Amino acid sequence: MQAELSEALGQKVETLDFLQQGQIGGIYKASAEGQTYAVKTSTRVDKLSIEARMLNDLHDAKIHVPKVIMAKGSFLVLEYIESVKQAKFTQEIEAAKLLSILHSATNENRMYGYYYDTTIGPFTQHNEQTQYNWTLFLGQMRIMPMAKLCYESGKISKRMVEKLEGLCRDLYKRIDMSTINPSLLHGDVWSGNVLFDRQGACLIDPAIYYGDKEMELAFILLFDTFGKTFFDAYQEIHPLSEDFYESKVPLYQIYPLLVHVALYGSSYIGQLEQILKRLKV
Repeated sequence: MQAELSEALGQKVETLDFLQQGQIGGIYKASAEGQTYAVKTSTRVDKLSIEARMLNDLHDAKIHVPKVIMAKGSFLVLEYIESVKQAKFTQEIEAAKLLSILHSATNENRMYGYYYDTTIGPFTQHNEQTQYNWTLFLGQMRIMPMAKLCYESGKISKRMVEKLEGLCRDLYKRIDMSTINPSLLHGDVWSGNVLFDRQGACLIDPAIYYGDKEMELAFILLFDTFGKTFFDAYQEIHPLSEDFYESKVPLYQIYPLLVHVALYGSSYIGQLEQILKRLKV
């Protein structure tokens, strides 16, 4: 692999150290000619090219992400982010600043989704460029495709799929869309996807699309990514909607829970059932 990477990079790779196993392949730290890189590898080269494209889009939106050095074949070579130690309080403030900027980005067409299909982990996130109804997009392009994937792999029952179908048909009754505008979302803000360097917070492993910015916040609450300090700082820029905790949080946590059911199986089904019970579905 070291020789293959040297050839693809056009530089002699002096060291190549394994860091961790990602959802689609191994992740390494490489050094070449005085530079340090993060290297993602996969046989699913289409996923690597989409990740490179998403990172470039975030960079163009002035969001701190690793610079894409090269996306070629089975290699995605990125700038290596050198983490620095910071107090939790400082990290949450920096994350709130960065996500506030991200969520201020929208698109000229005022659409939900994205210009191309993106990814979350090993899965494709299908997008439409002409979807102007948030609840339709959430139901038809996020919740139900992932529910069907979970059902087809034997992870959830047909009864749960039917419950989710009924819920998605009535999403427009549960969410006040009058104050929602498309915001650019990272889509997968768990603690492992937010690094901290001398510039502040840095986002990695994006799953981007345009959606209700509070979808991101519900995800953060679900996985306890950040706490009160983050939310207080974030709300200075983007105040929470009145129906956030009561309505949006349970509804918006369904999609990421389904993704985790698809990835890891039954350990997340209990949380999903509790949410449906809370929503009286």
